[in-house]
Amino acid sequence: MLKYKGKVLTDEQEDHVHAIMSGQNYAIQAPPGSGKTFLLLAIARQLQHSGNGLSISFNKLLAKEASTKFHKKVDCRTGHSLAYRAIGYKYRSRLKKITGKLLAETQDIGNYHDYNSASNKGYIILNTIRNYCYSSSMEITKDHIPSLLGINQDNYLICIEDLIHHSKVIFNEMTNQASNIPITHDIYLKLWALTKPKLNYDYIFFDEYQDSNPVISQVIKDQDCQKIFVGDAYQQIYSWRGAINALQSTDLNKLQITKSFRFGQPIADMCNKIITSYYPYDHPYISFNGNDEVISKISYTPNLMDCIICRTNNGVIVNTINALNQGQKVHILGGTKPLSMLINAIHTLKSNKPTNHPELFLFKTYKEMEEYAKSPMGGDLKPTIKLIEAYGKKRLLGILGATKEKSQDADITITTAHKSKGLEWSSVRLANDFKVPNLDDGLPSQEETNILYVAASRALHNLDLSQCASCSPKSFELAKELNQPKEIEDNSAGMSNVFAYCN
Repeated sequence: MLKYKGKVLTDEQEDHVHAIMSGQNYAIQAPPGSGKTFLLLAIARQLQHSGNGLSISFNKLLAKEASTKFHKKVDCRTGHSLAYRAIGYKYRSRLKKITGKLLAETQDIGNYHDYNSASNKGYIILNTIRNYCYSSSMEITKDHIPSLLGINQDNYLICIEDLIHHSKVIFNEMTNQASNIPITHDIYLKLWALTKPKLNYDYIFFDEYQDSNPVISQVIKDQDCQKIFVGDAYQQIYSWRGAINALQSTDLNKLQITKSFRFGQPIADMCNKIITSYYPYDHPYISFNGNDEVISKISYTPNLMDCIICRTNNGVIVNTINALNQGQKVHILGGTKPLSMLINAIHTLKSNKPTNHPELFLFKTYKEMEEYAKSPMGGDLKPTIKLIEAYGKKRLLGILGATKEKSQDADITITTAHKSKGLEWSSVRLANDFKVPNLDDGLPSQEETNILYVAASRALHNLDLSQCASCSPKSFELAKELNQPKEIEDNSAGMSNVFAYCN
């Protein structure tokens, strides 16, 4: 019987510890609230006499939290921090935002007439380099070039070769320490990965592995030591950042955790139903169980909630307005100061005045910022611009100003699914802006399904689905019918019915 800090491990946890002590590499599939951190800590305790370990986390906050839990022989890092320590510090003065326009003005990017504008070609080159940096590829190829919409088909192949050439030239210039061209953190991470670094550790834990980029995933896989990858393949919601669902790799030994300690069986059943309804019919999914000692329920009648989880930032604003109108005190997760500052800076640009906002100071005009926001590099600005267009600066700032800075001072927390990841509340309502996962060649969109799954699994005791048509019995029923292989081609009308129902 194994214990960790006085707590007895379950039979399943103990079996996993014994399997890992064999020295082989493993990927652990861990559903929400399944105690994966506790399991890793228990494993680390068993491995403490095997040498020094490394814990890789998805972001800096997770790495910092991990460092307070693991014993001193485990080094807790992010991929970027490893790269910065080795190489990145040499480029610290150049870590700034770069736009397509600035690239075109300061670097030779060749003829741009086939790309509508110089800044547009600049953005395509920057996005090509970004895709390359996220990948495990040694060289830039056509696979890293984004979709070339609007490019004359007669010149398509010429443009591909042209973009590969100039992307290589610009990347080489970015990695030149004597250059003054701005770079992102992904540049030095890629440069470090290209050196095929050898890390001096005896074992490595890779947490939230489903969110890893191929570049850091490959670095860790190449290490000559034991690797333990852990995460939830169904919480992979960052493909737009280049993340891959690495837990589904076929070259890893698999371990499965089949119990969540966070919530009771009704919420576990709903999470399982989301996956089995919206994923392809033949997807090899293993359901997990809830905690028999936790009382949970699914409700379809609106009640007072601790948290409302939305799909979009617009949903956050709409639900904040509704809650304030009902006299509730609202906390927006992550705070409102950064968004308020960004709104003011965007409005300043729109008034034809310069701004010193760190995200926008490179833009001389509002039009330049709009062009950037429409590019793949500027996706973080687009939602804020849309909010300003929908509500206006004055009303939007008034709404944000009426919220509480601290959650303990509020009656309710409102957030997006992406920001809610890793958190939990007693009572959660899913907002009405979640999408019914779309179809692509007859198969559901797995990313949208995962976002819904993440949001639903934040609740401990009460999951309110009164506004979420994506989790309605009718939507599940129609989606399952659509997923039957013999009916895929004949059920386009069925999915239309799903969308009609949800709208």
